[in-house]
Amino acid sequence: MTMSVQQAILFADISGSTRLYETLGDVAAKKIVGHVFSVLTDAIQNNDGTVVKTIGDEVMCRFESAEQAARASIEMQRSLKIAVTSGEIDTKAVGIRVGFHSGAVILENNDLFGDAVNIAARVTAKAKPREILTTKETVDQIPPELRSTTRFIDQVTVKGKQEELKLFEVVWEHDGITVAEGSSKERLKQFTSLRLHFRDTEFVLSQSRPSLQLGRGKENDIVIEDSRVSRMHARIEFRRDKFVLTDQSINGTYVFVFGEREVLVRRDELQLRSSGIIALGCSVENSSEASIHFACEGEE
Repeated sequence: MTMSVQQAILFADISGSTRLYETLGDVAAKKIVGHVFSVLTDAIQNNDGTVVKTIGDEVMCRFESAEQAARASIEMQRSLKIAVTSGEIDTKAVGIRVGFHSGAVILENNDLFGDAVNIAARVTAKAKPREILTTKETVDQIPPELRSTTRFIDQVTVKGKQEELKLFEVVWEHDGITVAEGSSKERLKQFTSLRLHFRDTEFVLSQSRPSLQLGRGKENDIVIEDSRVSRMHARIEFRRDKFVLTDQSINGTYVFVFGEREVLVRRDELQLRSSGIIALGCSVENSSEASIHFACEGEE
């Protein structure tokens, strides 16, 4: 069936893959590339997108809206960064270049054709590793919240277009750590210890014990046997007088700071403050006995 539809088309290209095959060999490199594709596919599905096809070391996907494509692109970059820094992907020599554009396309048997597809591909070709690029037309279609994370970087000529394209970068990596909505920088204090209570067991993180792993696998410090919990779901680390929760999961980690709204952390980081409850894979109100209570101590 053939039809004309409005879609946001996104390409994500794995950079450094050729060197991986040269240095690690075919088997090891193929495993890493497959893992990267898995991370990208999760981000696509989490944002209601559809994988159209893979072309070598590049994935092409489509979304109903520019907002979904923008959120997926950010999740792709953040998820891959976490997978690499956590050792889930055993090399730092891999990254992705992402580009997307929204416009009218021809949809035929889940494949896409048309000018908007060509623009998305050429925008991606202009991106550097770890970068997300899009067009002015697409930026105008995303909500103000996301639009504020974009910045104009260049005006370029691309093959097949008479007018120059205005390219915008979607900034996904910021200095510092994500802060829960409702808090302010003035309220972020320094702490010396973090107490966590899970069922009848207490854990204390500090400079002497700087990290804790949470998940379904037996190798974790806190083991939660629930199908919604990933094998290596999340970790908490002591970093320069801050306690940082990093989610590595599919379903995300929910954090409720007493007196504030619950926050979902998915393939991202969050600085823990004050005291509250952590739930893996589901909302705190649905976590029952699987919830983890925490309290930051030693505020200066």
